[in-house]
Amino acid sequence: MQTDDPAVAEIIEFFSGEVGVDSSLLTPETPVSELGISSLDLIETIFKLESRFGIEIPNDGPLNGNDVTVGTLVEHVAALLAAKGPDANAAKLA
Repeated sequence: MQTDDPAVAEIIEFFSGEVGVDSSLLTPETPVSELGISSLDLIETIFKLESRFGIEIPNDGPLNGNDVTVGTLVEHVAALLAAKGPDANAAKLA
């Protein structure tokens, strides 16, 4: 996770707020399951990420399962944002 990337920083801050965990405690290796959120809460958070960033996260992608890490989540969302192009990213982060 490149925390100096504005898009990644925004994703981390959004995720941190949704799960109620200080962003400084979120490392790429941190399993989402260790953050005290259930799989249902993760699904709900993924829906909120989709809505916030205007992306669609596939159900059968890398965020499906119990071994999802913060790094996997952030990198996947960042990749989907990058695929939309720089103008879409800037509009969403503004």
